[in-house]
This record gives sequence, C-alpha cells and structure tokens, in this order.
Amino acid sequence: MNAEKIDRSKLVPKVNDYQIATSQAVLDIVLLGIASDYESTVSRKMISLNANQLDRRFPTSEPILETTKFDGEGIFIYFERGSEIFAFNAPSGRVRVGLPALKALEQHLLTQNLQKGLFRAELYLPLEISGRRAGIADVLRLSFNGTAEDLNAFKLVMIDIIMLDGKDLRGNQTDFEKTWNLLGGYFGSDPARAFFRPEGSILPEQQVADRFLQKTSAGAEGLVIRRLRRAEVYKVKPQLSIDAIVIGYVEGEYEGQYGMTALLVALTYPLENPQTMTLQTLLRVGSGFTDAQRAEWLTLLSQWKVEAPLAMTDNDGRPILFVKPVYIVELNCEDVMVNTPGSDRDNRTQTFVWNTATESYQFLGLHPCPRPIFATFLRVREDKDWLNGGARLEQILPNPQPPQMEPTLGGAAEIIRREVYQKGDMVRKLVILQTHNPEALPYVIYWTDFSPKRKSPLDVSVSYAYTLERAHQLGENLIQTNIVRGWKKV
Repeated sequence: MNAEKIDRSKLVPKVNDYQIATSQAVLDIVLLGIASDYESTVSRKMISLNANQLDRRFPTSEPILETTKFDGEGIFIYFERGSEIFAFNAPSGRVRVGLPALKALEQHLLTQNLQKGLFRAELYLPLEISGRRAGIADVLRLSFNGTAEDLNAFKLVMIDIIMLDGKDLRGNQTDFEKTWNLLGGYFGSDPARAFFRPEGSILPEQQVADRFLQKTSAGAEGLVIRRLRRAEVYKVKPQLSIDAIVIGYVEGEYEGQYGMTALLVALTYPLENPQTMTLQTLLRVGSGFTDAQRAEWLTLLSQWKVEAPLAMTDNDGRPILFVKPVYIVELNCEDVMVNTPGSDRDNRTQTFVWNTATESYQFLGLHPCPRPIFATFLRVREDKDWLNGGARLEQILPNPQPPQMEPTLGGAAEIIRREVYQKGDMVRKLVILQTHNPEALPYVIYWTDFSPKRKSPLDVSVSYAYTLERAHQLGENLIQTNIVRGWKKV
C-alpha cells in the first residue's frame, strides 16, 4: 500500500486534492533504489547534441527511434492497484499526489489488466508564458505554487516502462522497440489527453536531421533519439547563443596539465554612465575548450588581473581570480532556467559595478538572473565590445533594470560550525557562519591560520557558499589540505 511507500506526514496540501512533499518522502528503499539506478544509468547518460552534429553522428541506414522532446521535469510514477498513484523524484524523494493528470492516469490504468507498475514520465506544461513556451522552470514554479487552473494544465508524457507486474524491463534499454510498443499499447499517442506516449517513429538514422528540422520548424522543443539495439540516448535542441563578457577565471590542474579550468562570465545592464558598468554574473563555463585554449587563456588573463571584490571559489574550492572586462565570448546552451532547480525561488547571482576610472569592481549583492543550461564555450567575439551592447542582459531577459546601490545591512548571523586545531604554538580554526540577510551570500567560511614564528603570524581567508552542503564541503577541503600529521583538535 502507498501508506507504506510514502511518508504522508511530509505532504503539504496545495490546491484541492493536490499535495507535495519536497524531499525524503519515499519510504520504500527498494523502489527508490530502482529509480535512482535508472536516473544514474539512463537519464544522466543522455548525450546532448546540436543540430550541426546530426549528419556526422547518424550517417547510416541503421534504424533509430526519434521522439518529440518536451521541456519538463523528469519524474517516476508508481501505480499499484488498491493504492493511490503517486509521482516521485530520485534520489531526492520528492513526492506528488493528487495532481489531476495523475488521477486521470490512475483511472486509465485501473481499466488495464495491470496490478502495478513503475514508469518514467515527463511532467510538462503545454502552455505559452509571457510569449514563450513553458519550460522546466515554469513546471517547478507552478507545481509548487500554481492555481487549480495551472494544475489542470499539466500533462504526463510517458517515455519508459521500468517495472511491470513484477517484471524488470530495464533490460529493454538494449531492445527499446519492445518498450516503445508497450507504451503505445497502454497510453496511446493522443496529446489531447492528460497522458500519452510522445509522437515518434522508427526511421533510418540518416533521415534524423531532416526530421529534426521538420519538427522544430513546426514548433517542437527538439528530439530524443534512441538506438534500438544498444543503450544510447541523445537529445538535440536548437542551440541558444549568448555573448558574455569575461570578468574572472579559475586556474588549476586538469588531466595532468595546468591552465584555465573555467571562465566567470557576466552580462551588462543598459549603459547609464560610460565610466561605470553594471554587470550581472551569468555562470562559470568550463566546457568547450581544447587543452591549447586552456593554456592560452591562462596566459591572456593573467596580465589583466585586478583585486577581487568578493571571495569566490569554484566547486573544488579554487579561488576565482577577477580580471578587467576585456574579452567577450560566445556561449552555446540548450536553454535558460529562471528558477533555482527544485523550488520557485529566483536564481540569484552576484552583481558588480566596474569603474573604468579606478579599474576596480564593487559588489552590489545578489539579484535574479536566468541561468543557462549546459553552457559551452564556442569562440571569442573580437568584433564586439561592451560599450555597444556586445554582452547585454537583454539577450535572455527583457527590459532589465540595473539594481539600485543600497547599503547592505549586516543582519543576524549564527555560527553553525567551529573547529580549532593546535600543533605546538600554532593554531588553525574553521568557522562557518549562516547569515540571515536576503541580499547577502547565506554561508561564510572563515579559515584562520596563526603561527607566531612566521613573518606574518596571522593569515585569514574567507569563502562563501549558497548551500549548507557546499559550505561544509569547502570546510572539509580546508581541513584535509591544512590539517595533517601532528595537529590535534581542541
């Protein structure tokens, strides 16, 4: 029964019968384990392609399955006769019950000769929002805080059958035509229904480029392409191109070499004063570079370094080195996401002002900014500069208004971790603070190194994190690097 598979005490009522638990609500560890395994061995192995790669990647007459791609949230659906159907995510354990599309699917499955099943589906919205196709950010936002009308609009695209009446169908990844036929038999292909198998066909792979052009010209999101005799899945969408200005970089080792590992790029607000430029951080991009380009970027950027306005690091704790805004680069990405994944909260990034007179940055705080999905470096745009809007924020955000410069209030802060280590008369200390100011980075990590015999006895470094998990990871990195033989925790 579902009462044994999900923790109903974590469900939060939303609208009518719809309820959602944000995480850790799946009690059945076997069910969650099967879904998590599928997530890691199938969903996360999906290969992203752009349209220009199709002819080279699929040149033969081998039959492949192409299906229409939908920009929604991948979910699992568990059905068991005699229990309420529910949708969940793995491994997070987010659970949804009572969604109108789920109810419709349950009523349909009860008419089939089935006892139970585990399905993979895409939860999506066939809507236009602000003149654009609804995407995953809209799915997340409206599934958390939508109206009854919003919830009624959700549909389920049934894309795989994982378990069926006790039979494990994961082996069909290497014979997917069987699953494709089962999906058609159980769910049909009528997009007017609340649930359906995506439109698709089996054709010679050399025809897939024409099919992609045909579908995207008609307004489709893209294609999902499956090999029928081996477990290979590809997704292809028209690529978005964004020109952004480089404001920093990370250097370090990669595959036994040393060079630039990522660029920190930003977009510009409309220019109000030629002596000051307001910049909105976009992201760190580390994909799309050759080894030669990484070495070249390190040489180029090292001559433009300036003082960092804010201590920032990459995911491995390496510092971001700030540079003068000299180079504009072109990035490719699949899409842009407005909200932080898994919530209805705006994605927020750092905002800076670059002063051309003092050649320095000033940190203004955190402000909303869409985030590119699967961004890669394409090339340097030597033909563009920021004065003529070469890296403008309008590329991804209509009518952006520069944030006002206001003093940031200190607000309350609490110590959530404090560790002190001693070796003789030397002391090293880790302190992690959580701030409670919405305009500040939520976690601050201080590392203090005191050695009375050094020329400069006291050395303090500061780093920042958006999540508690990331803050603890940065703290562990500091401890593993600096606390070795002879140090004792006190």
